[in-house]
Amino acid sequence: MSSAESFELLCDNIFALSPNIRFVGVINGMGDLVAGGMREGVQSMEDKDSSPKLYLEFALRSEMRKDQDAEFGKTIYSFSEREKIKFAVFPLLQSHLLMVSIEKKETNHNGLIENILNLTMENDLHATYT
Repeated sequence: MSSAESFELLCDNIFALSPNIRFVGVINGMGDLVAGGMREGVQSMEDKDSSPKLYLEFALRSEMRKDQDAEFGKTIYSFSEREKIKFAVFPLLQSHLLMVSIEKKETNHNGLIENILNLTMENDLHATYT
């Protein structure tokens, strides 16, 4: 199975975890979406032109976090909760990132994060454990 197919399968499996997952996507180191997207029937909060900027921002943040790897260890995931949404970002192989946006009403984001980590590790896609 190619990495593109593996990434698409991962996205599908993550969507299956909860109806409160709005977006699942894999972006490369340049901030390009290479797999996944919005859940069918869910409207994006940002306009279409803003999405590439958002992806690039997450890619840059991930690269900047690597500066602290020697002191704190590698990033397993990052999580942010905003007024309207929750984001979880996971480093994957080949400098890719898995981005997941979650409805604010989701009360078990910790459980979702654990399940997502398990899926990335079961499929040998999580960068920290390879």
